[in-house]
Amino acid sequence: REGTDPQVAATFRILVYITLGFLLAVETLKYVTPYYTDEYGYPTSNAGYALVYGRSVLELTLSAFTIFLVARTRKRIREKYAIPEQQCVGCEDCCCSFWCNCCTVAQMARHT
Repeated sequence: REGTDPQVAATFRILVYITLGFLLAVETLKYVTPYYTDEYGYPTSNAGYALVYGRSVLELTLSAFTIFLVARTRKRIREKYAIPEQQCVGCEDCCCSFWCNCCTVAQMARHT
């Protein structure tokens, strides 16, 4: 179901804030981490381990969140325009957004 214009604007704004928050956190950790790692990137203390793994978890979470949003959006577009799945019936949206996210976004832009 589509929302009203104010709902869509609010959702978009929330997603922008979430994305900017993730990117800010990852970039901050990128610049702080070298103080707690050796020249090869290995942590030298417990704080180093927390920073290295924390950054990895944030990056993985942002990637998974992006894949989820693109798959969900693609499914909604397919339902709206009655576009059938052709290859991986039942999981085509997920497969497309996982394997080639930028191609999936371009495909969605062509259909809307």
